[in-house]
Amino acid sequence: MHRKLSRREFMRNAGLIGTGLTLAACAPVASQDSMDGETQAGNREKVVAYVFDYDPTGTDAWVVADEEFIEYFTEKYPDYAVVREQAPWTGFTEKLLTSIAGGSKYDVIYGYWQWLPLFIENDVIGPLDDLIDADPTISADDFFGYAKETVEGDTYGLAWFISGWLHWYNLTAVNEAGYTTPKAMNESGEWDYDAWLQFAKDFTREQDGVPIYGYSMSSARSVSVYAMLAWAWGTQQWSDDFSASLMDSEENIALWKWIQQFYIDGLTPLPGASTPDQPLSFTNGRSMATMAGQWYTRNIVQDGAPDLFDIGMAPFPKGPSGQYSVAALNSFYFSKNPGNVDPAWAWYKERSFSEAAARIYAQIGGGRFPSIKSVAPATVYSWEDTEVYEAIRPILRTYSTSPKESEWITFWDAAWDEMVLGTRPVEEILGQLAEESTDLVNA
Repeated sequence: MHRKLSRREFMRNAGLIGTGLTLAACAPVASQDSMDGETQAGNREKVVAYVFDYDPTGTDAWVVADEEFIEYFTEKYPDYAVVREQAPWTGFTEKLLTSIAGGSKYDVIYGYWQWLPLFIENDVIGPLDDLIDADPTISADDFFGYAKETVEGDTYGLAWFISGWLHWYNLTAVNEAGYTTPKAMNESGEWDYDAWLQFAKDFTREQDGVPIYGYSMSSARSVSVYAMLAWAWGTQQWSDDFSASLMDSEENIALWKWIQQFYIDGLTPLPGASTPDQPLSFTNGRSMATMAGQWYTRNIVQDGAPDLFDIGMAPFPKGPSGQYSVAALNSFYFSKNPGNVDPAWAWYKERSFSEAAARIYAQIGGGRFPSIKSVAPATVYSWEDTEVYEAIRPILRTYSTSPKESEWITFWDAAWDEMVLGTRPVEEILGQLAEESTDLVNA
């Protein structure tokens, strides 16, 4: 747990007493090649912060949003400079840790919930609580609880992107069939797991010899998404202190058997069935519904789905123990030993939870669930249902990452494949998974 520091104590600990810096200022952004911290235009020396950031090359909307944010940041805050080193998603953590081992230092690091234990274990990031406490412009109470990445009471991330998961469905097909929409079922209290399975059965068919699936279940394989289903079933993957796996609980066994029905009955594509030549996706009409966060809006647009059919949205259904939506978080993290705190913290605040960032990154699905209460939700497309977003907000819950998440997922993936293929009874598969998982976290 952290002890609240005074502003002067924090500045002293960060080595900033006497520098004349203030936590309220911000800065322009530069490339590593063009910005070395020396005098810039107008002979004004800029204080530099270093950011290890994600490289979104290939996702056009994200690249454009980054460029717009940099322009905004540069114009608004002329006294600081932020140098960004970027890396693609694949190999991101390896490149970061290799760079740090080689002597590179970063003040702010792009984060993802699955990487948090790895970054803490390698001692490259630290909590934000003292920064928040020392900043007169914000308070910890200004943020929604679901927007915080916390470990043992310490806040490591304030999410810039909160993905509230929901159901997307082919509204045109539902209306043509005279079927009650999942949204209407949810409003009448009838949208539950039985209704979900029945929807998949009712909309699975063949068209001109081509299978049309009632639902795409592939995202449930993600451990953070599965957690949402488990909560609704009255269980979770781990005990609260992560000392033991709960995967062999009665509820998890029942849930896996329920998911298995989608594959046994051919209601969802098998893993690997979708190929570049024969895509089986919601966005081309080969699946009538799917689950995803609001980030999926960019897939819907990029694939031209609104030109093919109307888009429907609904919260996740109510399970035996309640109704939930997982808040999958992307946060920036702060270095354990930052160099120049002022420009780094300024970048962090502006990039993570400013009104400008919410507006700019709305094109890639951000802004629907702001992390800070003072920022209004933002939408982009006419077919987005703001009523559904607001219905999701009260049921958002964050996923807690296990201490050895990346290693554990290899066990999880192997078990999931066996469940889908039905190679062994679910009870046996989950019994082994629970044993391996418990041994892993206690090793």
